[in-house]
Amino acid sequence: MTPYALAVVDLNRDGKIDIVVGNVEARSTIYWNDGSGHTHPVWRYKNAVYDLAIAELDRNGLLDIVAARSNAQQNLRCEGYIQNPSKGLHA
Repeated sequence: MTPYALAVVDLNRDGKIDIVVGNVEARSTIYWNDGSGHTHPVWRYKNAVYDLAIAELDRNGLLDIVAARSNAQQNLRCEGYIQNPSKGLHA
């Protein structure tokens, strides 16, 4: 497994840097930083991701993840999940 994309950012606004890994041959994954030097996978995306960017795009105050994919929808709407994982995710 070779990662194609990597982003480090505080996704859930808890003051700890989280990790987003984009993969082609494996599931892309968001890892929460628990503050003790460990990360935990909290979400996996089954389709190939060649590159990604994280920014606040739609002026709602929540970070958005945009994925560069081949012949497919580019924007992964993760914002609600990032703030509250119990809500589930629609990607």
